Amino acid sequence: MNAFSLQRLSVSPTVKRPSNPKQGPCENQYYSNINMFPPTPTGESSSHSGNCHCGAVRFSFTLSPPLHEYPTNTCNCSICTKSGYLLVYPFTKDFTIEKGEDVLKDYRFAKRTVRHQFCGECGSSCFIRPPQEGLEGFPPITAVNDFDVEKLILNKVDGRSWAPEYKV
Repeated sequence: MNAFSLQRLSVSPTVKRPSNPKQGPCENQYYSNINMFPPTPTGESSSHSGNCHCGAVRFSFTLSPPLHEYPTNTCNCSICTKSGYLLVYPFTKDFTIEKGEDVLKDYRFAKRTVRHQFCGECGSSCFIRPPQEGLEGFPPITAVNDFDVEKLILNKVDGRSWAPEYKV
């Protein structure tokens, strides 16, 4: 995906952090208040599979609503910006690691509560695993095998406002 592709995507308004400074991006109350992490399931769904670049890690998941109706989040926080993440949020019951859990490596920063998992063989980002129950690995949509970038509905998230700026 390149900048030209991103310009043609449908983008919703930016969602900003609620005024309560004690709520963080990984608290269920925050997610449910803005109804986007994940969206409310519908009667329709779509199933997807994906993998890291070398194929050592493989996963599958189902989304409802289906991917072409699902708000795919683009965030301006430090790691999402550097990694170019476009994320979806399958429920734990709808997410399976088919292969390679043993080769996954963790990266944590800031409060160290969210696990960013990468393939230990090729270094590809595979999942972002939140601490709350009910949600599983958030796969970067670019690791999914069967998506059409032209059909994504982007939801801009102001992740920079969730916590103090992370600096190296």
